[in-house]
Amino acid sequence: MSRVVAIVSHQGAIGALGDLASADLSVAAPPGDVPGQVDLMFVLQPIPSWVERILTFARRTALGRNAVRLTPLDPSRRLWRAARRDARLAELVRSADVVVAVDRDAIFTVWKMTRSRRYGTAWAAVYGASAARFALDAMRAAGKPTTA
Repeated sequence: MSRVVAIVSHQGAIGALGDLASADLSVAAPPGDVPGQVDLMFVLQPIPSWVERILTFARRTALGRNAVRLTPLDPSRRLWRAARRDARLAELVRSADVVVAVDRDAIFTVWKMTRSRRYGTAWAAVYGASAARFALDAMRAAGKPTTA
């Protein structure tokens, strides 16, 4: 059985894991939220509602979206800060065959993980469930043993 670790920044992105979770894979996602064998999900922690209202207002324009991306409140940066503090996530990634960024804000976190020795190097990093399926099929075709 292969191990896929999915990094997501919000609950709404979990639906994109549907075909992976229904296969014989172990997907890092919250118990009960995704069918299949699941261990853990890494979801961005919420921020105060008043800050969220300001960010929502700022995202209405291109200038506002770019301004938010430059601040520490950017969701992708917040996810990376939270991810690097989570020891359970680091252990899951080290034992993974594929780490998949499920949504756009998770891409930065997965990219930073590929650059860090803390997370190991034996896994493939991809964006999206279909790319994860392709990476697993390519590993099997190449005869690379996957995690049991």
